[in-house]
Amino acid sequence: QKVDLRTVSFDVPPQEILTKDSVTVAVDAVVYFRISDATTSVTNVENANRSTRLLAQTTLRNVLGTKNLSEILADREVISHTMQSS
Repeated sequence: QKVDLRTVSFDVPPQEILTKDSVTVAVDAVVYFRISDATTSVTNVENANRSTRLLAQTTLRNVLGTKNLSEILADREVISHTMQSS
């Protein structure tokens, strides 16, 4: 199986998220990722690209679900760093 070691980007489709203050917002995102260990990617994950997409969607919903609407609008950089470390 061939593994692309270049940086790959994809759009996360709009996600309906209920914020901490009970406001429903639709949020989309762009994700950039690169596989650093091809062997582990092939042996431990059936479909690394699909798994990364699903993980990005889940992380987006989980992180934003803990924020108020005002925090989401004001703290985009903090949210970005939180998602990168998750």
